[in-house]
This record gives sequence, structure tokens and C-alpha cells, in this order.
Amino acid sequence: MLVASTKTVRRCVAWAMVGVIIGSIVVWGVTRETLPRQIRMATGSPGGEYHKLGEHLKQIIESRSSCEVVLLTTQGSVENAARLLSNDDGFAADFALLQGGSVSMDGLAVVAPCYPEVVHAVVRKDRGIHGVEDFRQRAVVVGAVGSGMLRSARFVLDSYGGFEDAGRGVERYFGAIHDDPALEAAMVTTGMDNPDLAALLRGGAFDLLPVDLARAISARSVHFTEYEIPRGYYAAVPPVPAAPLATVATTALMTTRAGASDELVALLLQSLYDGRLVLDFPLLIPRRDVLDWSPAPLHAVARSHFDPQDHVGWLATVMETLAATKELLFALGAGLYLLWDRWRRLKERERLVLVAAEKDRLDVFLEKTLAIEAAQMDTTDPAELGAFLDEITRIKLQALQELTHEELRGDQMFSIFLMQCANLINKIQMKIIAYESKASSNKERRSR
Repeated sequence: MLVASTKTVRRCVAWAMVGVIIGSIVVWGVTRETLPRQIRMATGSPGGEYHKLGEHLKQIIESRSSCEVVLLTTQGSVENAARLLSNDDGFAADFALLQGGSVSMDGLAVVAPCYPEVVHAVVRKDRGIHGVEDFRQRAVVVGAVGSGMLRSARFVLDSYGGFEDAGRGVERYFGAIHDDPALEAAMVTTGMDNPDLAALLRGGAFDLLPVDLARAISARSVHFTEYEIPRGYYAAVPPVPAAPLATVATTALMTTRAGASDELVALLLQSLYDGRLVLDFPLLIPRRDVLDWSPAPLHAVARSHFDPQDHVGWLATVMETLAATKELLFALGAGLYLLWDRWRRLKERERLVLVAAEKDRLDVFLEKTLAIEAAQMDTTDPAELGAFLDEITRIKLQALQELTHEELRGDQMFSIFLMQCANLINKIQMKIIAYESKASSNKERRSR
């Protein structure tokens, strides 16, 4: 009887444990976070840097997930913040780009600081404007209503005195200065790769002035830091600016709601640091410098992403809390294992997709080298051979820049590609040397 009773107890305990596991799986299945079908991202004006970044992120996110990314054209930071905090599904945004210091961050969290937004004092040439202090008497574009550009322009101009009246300045997008001769200057805070700004400064009618109070401005604000625009960044002949230019910069922040989905934030972080984005945004803030550039609190997932030590501390705190509820630890362990296994499979799937894409790209490079090898066989003209040599070198460099996955780098096909490039380069060089040697011999023979 005692043995039978013991077996019955064990059987009940076993079934109870199975019930706990099944229950935890059901709870996990019901409550787990999933990615939405559509992600709404608030950017800015078409042609501006925010919109350009949004377009590139849209391509990367959609290639990494099944989500559709909708870009929302807005007036800028003020509207973007309002969209993040809105409960109206037709107006709200999941992510938005904000200019550091332009809006309150209450209820918001930073996913990542993206790039420096640099203050540019743009002036129309031949108007006798020699310094920012001369802006007081001029028609100055300070940014569109609702934009972070407007707020930063007023802050910088107020540092020079005489601009305290909020009504001063023309509240329009800075691109308006191009077509309106009555507008003599603009205070533009944007990324240095802004297409509209680059086109404006390359046109020859405008120039840049230094913000000579840069140190004072950076000392007064946690959002601004001293910055220098390199000589000739916007145009080489004549160089614009003509010399390294002192100014200040704030930060373009990718932001979301404080309680945004962890999985959604993780997807955006993976896309931001995918490796493709930096090719079109060379001023993208490196991952190692993110904590120095963020003036506002990071989302919890972002904080763990950029600061592993903080992540470890957070995990230890969670484990200590769970110790007080021992009866749930087993269920939690099962749930965590399922989550970890799902994450591992997702990462493995991402790895396979990335490696497959790079292998496809390697095939393209191989086909190009084969085409060049076939074309050079019947060519003895040194000019054509030199062009082939330049092209195969360019293909090799492009492959080394784009095909960065360590698994692909160790693949035999990658080694074959590099060897093929080296052999082809050597073959073409030998043909050129042979041609030049023959030509030299002929010339020497004729001279005799």
C-alpha cells in the first residue's frame, strides 16, 4: 500500500510538472511579442537627411523581416515626437527621428544616436554678411514650423544676442533660400550628407560662415558640442568651406515610445548596424561611441545592446527577484529555454540568409572576372589591357569591402576568387610588359 501510494504521489508530481510546462508554454505563446505587419517611421521633408536615412532603413528592415515599413513625411522633430506619443492609429508612429534638444523626452526613449547634426551658417554671397552677428538685420531662414532645426537655430542665434524675440527669422524649410533672392541667410542644423544642403552649397551662390561662439554654446547646452566642418567638404573647386570651419553639432536620435516592443527595437538596432547603412552614411556614429553621443535615456534593449555590463547587472537583478518565487522557476526556465531556442534559430536563419546573399554576390564578382579574362585574351593594346587591369582591381576591392562575413571569408570559393584576381592581374601585367618590351626592341632596331 505504501509503495502504491508513493508511486501515485510521484505520478501526480510528474503530471503537475507537465502541467506547469504546458501552462508556461501556453502563456508564452499567448503573451510573447511578435513583430507587427507594418512599422511606421516618422522622418522629415523629402530630400532631407531624415527622409534619406528612413529610405535606407526601410530597405534593410524589409529585407530582414516580413514587416512593411511606411515612411511618414513630417515637418520635423516636434511633429515626430507627437506621433510617437499619439494613440491615434492613423497618426501614430512606431519610430521617429528627432534632433537632440529640440523636444521633451518624457515618455520617449532613444534607440540609437545616428549621426551629428551640424549647425551651418549659410549666407548668400555678395550681401556683405561677414559673421553670424550680422544676421540680426537680415532675412534669415530659421527652419520650418515644428522642426528641430527651428529650435536649434533660435538657440544658436540667441547666443549672439538680439535674437530673443521668437518672431524673428523666416520660418520656412532652408531650401526656400535657393529660389527667393529676398532670403539672405539660413541657420541650418542637419547632417552633413543632407542632399538639399549639398546641392545648395555646390551651386556657387552661397557660402558658409563659422559659428565663432561654438565653445560658449557647447558650454551652455548639454545637447551641443564643438564641431569642425573639414575644408572642401561640400565642394572642392573652389573649396566650400574655404578653410576648416568651427561650429557646433547636436545629434540625430532614432527614438521610440518608452514602452515599445523589445523585439521591434531589436530589429531596428540590427538594421542600423547591419553594415550596409554605413556605406551611404559614413558619418553614422559607431557602436562603440553611442553612449557618449546619447543625451537622453536609451531604451532597455538598446542599453543592453550597447552596454553589455549593464545587461549583466539587469539580468542578475531579475534572477534575484525570481528567487522569491521558487514555485515559478521551473516554468520560467522552460519558457526561457524556448525563448532562447527561438532566438538561436532566428539568428541561425539570419546567418544563413546573409551568407547565402554574400555567396550570390561572390558569384557575380566571379562572373565579372571571367568576362574580363575572356575579353583580354584577344587584346594586345596596352591601353585596353590597362583598363582591364583597373577593372579587375576595382572588382577585387569592391568584393573585399562588401563580402565581410567570416564564414564566407573562409570559404574555398572566396579563396579561388582572390587567386583568380591575382592570376588575372599578373597575366595582364605580363602582357603589358611584353608589349612594351617588344615595342622598345622594335624602336631600337629601327634606330640602327
